[in-house]
Amino acid sequence: MIVILAEKPDQARKLASPFPHTKGNGFLSIQSCKEFPNGATVTWAIGHLVELKEPEEYRPEWKKWDLATLPIIPGQFEYKVSKDKAKQFQTVKKLLKEADEIIIATDPAREGENIARLLILMAGCSKKRIKRFWTSSLTENAIRKGFAELKDGKETIHLFHEAQARQIADWLVGMNASRLYTLLLQQKGIRDVFSVGRVQTPVLKLIYDRQKEIEQFRPEPFYELEGQFTVKNGTYRGKLNKRFSSLDELYETVRPDITKEQQTYQAVIKSVRISEKRTPAPKLHSLSTLQSKLNRTKKFSPTKVLELVQSLYEKGYVSYPRTDSQYITEEEYTYLQKHVDQYQQCLGIHVPIRSLQPSKRYVNPEKVSDHYAIIPTEKVPDTKAFETFSSDEKEVYYEILKSALAMFMTDYVYDETVIITSVGKQEFVTYIRGSEPPEIIQSKGVQN
Repeated sequence: MIVILAEKPDQARKLASPFPHTKGNGFLSIQSCKEFPNGATVTWAIGHLVELKEPEEYRPEWKKWDLATLPIIPGQFEYKVSKDKAKQFQTVKKLLKEADEIIIATDPAREGENIARLLILMAGCSKKRIKRFWTSSLTENAIRKGFAELKDGKETIHLFHEAQARQIADWLVGMNASRLYTLLLQQKGIRDVFSVGRVQTPVLKLIYDRQKEIEQFRPEPFYELEGQFTVKNGTYRGKLNKRFSSLDELYETVRPDITKEQQTYQAVIKSVRISEKRTPAPKLHSLSTLQSKLNRTKKFSPTKVLELVQSLYEKGYVSYPRTDSQYITEEEYTYLQKHVDQYQQCLGIHVPIRSLQPSKRYVNPEKVSDHYAIIPTEKVPDTKAFETFSSDEKEVYYEILKSALAMFMTDYVYDETVIITSVGKQEFVTYIRGSEPPEIIQSKGVQN
């Protein structure tokens, strides 16, 4: 019997979706098929079903917060099943006990490995044959390919060891430093409990430092000198590439060439350089970039964006939301390419497609770990489905669609003209986009 271990229920459903299957209580049964001639069972964790024990579970005297007992360092770290997840653990344990082969199909990264290995360890099944399903893409083709190219479990066990080191380090810092600082501060008359964490506390310090910088910021005025230049065919403006802390400093610097009293000067166009510039489409969205964009354009809070994307994800229209990646793999690119016309119909637009060849700006498997960027799925909503979307869900879905479509479009191409205009020894710089400058600038002498 083959048991496939997923990280979450929705992940289990996607793993089983390419194959004929039925639903059980805490698992899915895959029927006999080409990939699984004898069938298989997919079960799942609910995040971390297994966690490290509390100090008092090692020694009763460690329950009381006392400086005399610090540091708390168990001789050997032990694990326990989370009380609120015990029912699912029993289901997983029973299935693992019955398994001849276990396929770990949790997220392909350190924490995914940790979740699966701890379950296998707690079920007493570490010596069974273990294979590793390794892909961050959960399209049908990627799932079939992943099961056809399983890794030996020994190839990824180092990730479990890394995760254990991280988990134990968190425990040691949290349990000891929290008690230490709380007890020391209580001696100073402060009665609160202070939580100290290996990552939490340094991050909190960075936030505190930044807030202090903002509170203590004092704006300092500065001055710039700008000129308006008149030529035969129009006018343009230029600016000195200098900033001055006072008007006196400004005039002292430019006095040999420009005075307060005189208003017009003879100026000379020293150079005109025209170059072609290209701006590619922005990268695909991670959760943070999507939150930032929608906060800026729609005033949605980060929490609201996450809730809306989660809702769209649960409906099957966008990929997993909690991702820090802005890249996808070839598998996602292939299905996005096939649905370009449908995505455009959803937005009611038609744009020229630059190329259907993947660019490393967007498609880079090496930069995809647990999850890839937030993109639309192969499930494209029809008119009836759109009616079930709230207005805010539509805004979020449209933004994700635009982000995905943009990577197929041509770069934004424009001419940038840089004009250097001199007044005595002072040089004013002008930057202009578009074709206007060559039409304006047709003489070497100008007046201001």
